[in-house]
Amino acid sequence: MAVSADQPPRRAMKIALIGARGIPDHYASAEQLVRHVGKYLVSRGHEFTVYCHAYRFEDRAPEWNGIKRIFVPTVRDSKYLTQPIHALLSSVDTLRRDFDLVQIQFLNNAFQSVIPRLFGQTIITNVNGQIWDDPKWPRPLRHFFFKSAARVAMGVSKQIITDAIGIADIYRSWYQKESAIIEYGANVRNSTEPQRLAQYGLEPKNYYFIAARMVPSNSADAIVDAFNRSGSRKQLVLAGGQAFGSAWFDKLKADAGPNVKFLGAVADQEDLEEIYCNAYAYLHGASLGGINSALLRPLGCGVGALALDTVYNREVLAMRDGRVCGMFWHRDTGELAEQIRRLDADPDLASELGRLGQERIAEAFTWERIGRQYELFYEMVQLAVPERLQWSEPAFYATLQSHTVGYGERFFERS
Repeated sequence: MAVSADQPPRRAMKIALIGARGIPDHYASAEQLVRHVGKYLVSRGHEFTVYCHAYRFEDRAPEWNGIKRIFVPTVRDSKYLTQPIHALLSSVDTLRRDFDLVQIQFLNNAFQSVIPRLFGQTIITNVNGQIWDDPKWPRPLRHFFFKSAARVAMGVSKQIITDAIGIADIYRSWYQKESAIIEYGANVRNSTEPQRLAQYGLEPKNYYFIAARMVPSNSADAIVDAFNRSGSRKQLVLAGGQAFGSAWFDKLKADAGPNVKFLGAVADQEDLEEIYCNAYAYLHGASLGGINSALLRPLGCGVGALALDTVYNREVLAMRDGRVCGMFWHRDTGELAEQIRRLDADPDLASELGRLGQERIAEAFTWERIGRQYELFYEMVQLAVPERLQWSEPAFYATLQSHTVGYGERFFERS
């Protein structure tokens, strides 16, 4: 009988993750992953541990919703030191634990993962996206450190995870390295408390929304320019922090028109979900791969997306039956301005794109599905499934990358 979500796992595993800020925390994709995948794994009888930045938490309870927490000190709010020091100390701490697997999140932490690997820990690394192309990092870091870190991650890790087909293609073509593709997720939901919008000065379906780090690679400057040019009478609402300050962000705020509102980081996740669910449309400008959780969340809330045309954003919005649950724009802000005008004039189109977005999440990106894929992946790594079943490596990864059954389910037969 094939594996299903209601069957017990083969055996309980002890899994640790290094690279998120902690739990509960909602800063970005890693924090969403540990929250949702961690809850799923715990519900399945596994032990899941998250290494947390100690300074971010007043509550130091050893568990949150069944997920174990280990608090490790680090430098506070430093762009270059906070995460590397935390990962280093966390990696050392794993040496006194009996984890079955240690997952390293992001290439920033690859060099530190050498420590547990030297002492016999099984390492897997989620390499995430194109960090070597992110202009927020100085050129030497991008072109030497992160590309070197990619090679270290491949050497240290028993397997690597990529979050998009396009990122997997990069590792295959550049490094001849296969990877398991496991995306991020979202939940399908609808607004239940629209009154939460009032504290932010918002009205349902009367604003376009962006939720992203305020950095150049997320194209907020192009979106603001296009929105101003569109002449829309709705608001443009931006949620997201600029952690280390920049002249770019100062100029972005200075160029914003009277209908542009900056909310900063919205800490209350119920408030943020309501802001997502009540937006008229979502404007997405992420230019770097891979799958971006900030694009998945509005789709789950039934909000259509106008997304920058990249292979990664197309991977999200292209449905299995050939339909597309959004619209694409190129770097021409005039094109995006025209699309905003088109949506302004056609509420039925905006509503239909939102409906399709929820279909897309349900068919491919629910957190339960992603959690199941991680569990199967961990079991495959633990059991050395390719050797056990005498699969070729390409066949193993083709199984993991199946979008119709879930990674490996149809081959994971129980005795």
